[in-house]
Amino acid sequence: MQWTNNKFIITLGISIVLALGMISVVFGVIYLSSGGDIPVPLPALLMAFAIVFVLGSVFFEDRGADRVGALVGGSIVAAIVSLTMMLVCGGVLYLLTNGMETGIDKIVSMLAVCMVIGMAAFSYLRAHR
Repeated sequence: MQWTNNKFIITLGISIVLALGMISVVFGVIYLSSGGDIPVPLPALLMAFAIVFVLGSVFFEDRGADRVGALVGGSIVAAIVSLTMMLVCGGVLYLLTNGMETGIDKIVSMLAVCMVIGMAAFSYLRAHR
């Protein structure tokens, strides 16, 4: 399969992926707040944290941060990635177990709103690079 160079298709795809990620995070928060267990095994979560911490620290050190700043930046990025991973997995579990109770109309409406928000964020970030 060959990737397309059509900017409309690429932008639509990015918008859909961002929307699905946002919906998963929202349902992950609902899953965890309703008393669900941690959806990611702790060793996998710690390994993801460690890998992102090391890569983030090296990234910030290469960009000119001092050692303490690189460590703090790496830990912040690792915490955000670990939390996002946990929320997305929780959201997928919530949708698999309670998806029919939520209703397809609500999920499609959420997808439409998140696509608009994702497109606005993507356009803003693309213009400011």
